[in-house]
Amino acid sequence: MINALNSAKENRSSDALRRFDIDFSAWPVDFDVKAIAGDAKKPTTTVSRRERLSIATLPCELLAYVAIHTFGLSLIYPGSVKLLQKFMRPALISGRAKLIEDDNGIRYKVKTIDSNEIDTLFIDNRNDNVGNGKTLVICSEGNAGFYEVGIMGTPIALKYSVLGWNHPGFAGSTGQPKPDQDKNAIDAVVRFAINHLGFGIEDILLFGWSIGGFSTLWAATIYPDVKGVVLDATFDDVLYLAQPRMPASLGGIVRIAIRKHCNLNNVELAVKYNGPLLFIRRTEDEIIAEDNRIDTNRGNYLTLGVLQYRYPNLFKAPQLSQAKALLAKPLESYSYSLAEEKLCMSRLITYASDEGKSYPMLIGADYNEETRSQMALFLLRKHLRDYNSSHCTQLPGEFFTIPWDIPIEHGFVFT
Repeated sequence: MINALNSAKENRSSDALRRFDIDFSAWPVDFDVKAIAGDAKKPTTTVSRRERLSIATLPCELLAYVAIHTFGLSLIYPGSVKLLQKFMRPALISGRAKLIEDDNGIRYKVKTIDSNEIDTLFIDNRNDNVGNGKTLVICSEGNAGFYEVGIMGTPIALKYSVLGWNHPGFAGSTGQPKPDQDKNAIDAVVRFAINHLGFGIEDILLFGWSIGGFSTLWAATIYPDVKGVVLDATFDDVLYLAQPRMPASLGGIVRIAIRKHCNLNNVELAVKYNGPLLFIRRTEDEIIAEDNRIDTNRGNYLTLGVLQYRYPNLFKAPQLSQAKALLAKPLESYSYSLAEEKLCMSRLITYASDEGKSYPMLIGADYNEETRSQMALFLLRKHLRDYNSSHCTQLPGEFFTIPWDIPIEHGFVFT
């Protein structure tokens, strides 16, 4: 093992070292984002905004800063707590071994622009001509999730090529899961997939579970040409999950702490992405819903926020009220006929072929309320799928599909 480690450091090749499972801090860097810093095609992450401090709010600002940097970040990302990682270590080792031995996984260390080292694992199925291996699924885990025991299992079973990674501060990854560090991490992972693994951006599908939806959506906004985005059990805004879990008297401090230091606002990111989106809602979700009530699931607000932005003339007040009522129950009880589906699809194809597919799409300005409602239900069903399960169970393969998109047919005329 020592010989393999020394050889890896000298030759910058980790092939021999991959036969061993060692402390990842000793693992040599396989890919460094700074080495491609001059690549004009890659985007640059944004710099955090500096806002003026008000004397009146200074005490709350200070309390919010202390709270988020002492216990707040650990509450939002419990997977970064070393005690939990120590408890999880046997499961992580066995899970990683299974991915390597059974699925031919290859472990890589990716270095970010801010010098964090991200633990990743890649499964290459491109040689499987009958499967989905030409598409790479990049998996972003939840707030206590690790690629070793996380969501990779679903796309692996479907024979996709799969790339998993751990958030900064999780297991083998260095740093802390602060938003800027997490953005730089997923950015580095995507660049690694393109520049080192050789995938085209159009062949990359982004898959995020729970809080991993933030990482996924961030990547989608800076890599808008990805194949699509699949979000499982993802919320709209972490503020609305944090406030009910804290005393009401601290509501103001919680808001400042979230907005200034951990602003995981998924709706804000999702409306910046124009590509195909699929939302998966857990009907028995106990984490992002109040008392397991489906009508309070924060995924409802994320889905409707995106649809209202993308189709403002189809999701007016009456349609939003109808959609909220529909989302108070499992969607399987609501359906439309094949004729209605063809009619709705024809309207969308005609409009997109003539006016383009960029969002917001202004289709429906001249529709009556009945037609708007018909289109709204169609679009809701195309973007959202229900899985009858709690928050943390593995997603079955039948729920993981390429997100629906409007096909463009030039010269298409609706009749």
